[in-house]
Amino acid sequence: MSDDHEALVKKLFPDENKSNDNFSWTEKYTVSKQEASKYDKPNWLYENLVISGHVIAIPAPANGGKTTIFMFVAGEMAKKGMEVYYVNADIGQSDAGYMIDYANKHKFTLLLPDMKEGLSMDDVVNNLKNMNKQSGDFSGSVFIFDTLKKMTEVIIKNKSKELYKLLRGLSAKGMTIILLSHTNKYKDADGNPIYEGTGDLRTDVDELIYLKPKHHDDGGMTVSTLPDKKRGKFIPITFEIDPDRNVKQSKQFIDVASLQERAARLEKDLPIIEIIIEAINNNKTKQAEIIEYCHERDTPKRRVLSILKEYSSGEEQKWVVITGLEHNASCYKVL
Repeated sequence: MSDDHEALVKKLFPDENKSNDNFSWTEKYTVSKQEASKYDKPNWLYENLVISGHVIAIPAPANGGKTTIFMFVAGEMAKKGMEVYYVNADIGQSDAGYMIDYANKHKFTLLLPDMKEGLSMDDVVNNLKNMNKQSGDFSGSVFIFDTLKKMTEVIIKNKSKELYKLLRGLSAKGMTIILLSHTNKYKDADGNPIYEGTGDLRTDVDELIYLKPKHHDDGGMTVSTLPDKKRGKFIPITFEIDPDRNVKQSKQFIDVASLQERAARLEKDLPIIEIIIEAINNNKTKQAEIIEYCHERDTPKRRVLSILKEYSSGEEQKWVVITGLEHNASCYKVL
């Protein structure tokens, strides 16, 4: 079709041409196969945790291991040749020396704005704004911010939205951004953690990955990830932190949520468990005798029977059951 003929068609059928223009905006929402492949084969800076060029939010409860884990992750990413900047505005002075030594040893840059006279996290954010105004390629750099609430008022929508827009601009230029943040004191109806801040956080990040810690009596910790929002194929992973703050990734995922539930259940059941053990130690070894002994101490019979069964096996086993006795009675022996 010649240009003159095409112009004539447009002139004769203006409404048809206009109809096509009405839908031209849809083109920017289509995803090519090449773009989709980025999610199937992401460039992992730390597998199942950090994808290059993404904005990642990592909420965790206070003292939940996020700083210790991401100091370790910073060193691992530096080993891959990334230029890693860890910005900590949530540090006690007593920890500064340890963190400086760790960063120097593991070849990443530690920024402590609040410990520099006349400087603060606000100055860091202003420098990021200047970087965002430049046309550049930041794909070799990673910024870890500890914590998000030091960068903006996370509960004020307008202020937090402005920051997230800035971070999206930097990630569009290739920068990888990790935002360590806090969870609320309260959980949702299903017992899951809730991040601190407005709903814009979840909307504007590529990944939202919770850390769920379980503290040990020796001062160590087991911390597992709980991917919530993700733009990639993530599987949960687990870190072990020893009492000296050394970190290693576990070979297998540990369901910390289940461990926490089990610990809470054990704490709730412990008073009755102690009465049952007391009964057995007083030669009340038959099931009926144990139930009656506990009932005399204001413990419901059904509850005693349930706990007898619950702790007769498994990792929290408290006693063994001996069966096949006279009249098919079950007897219990404390482990």
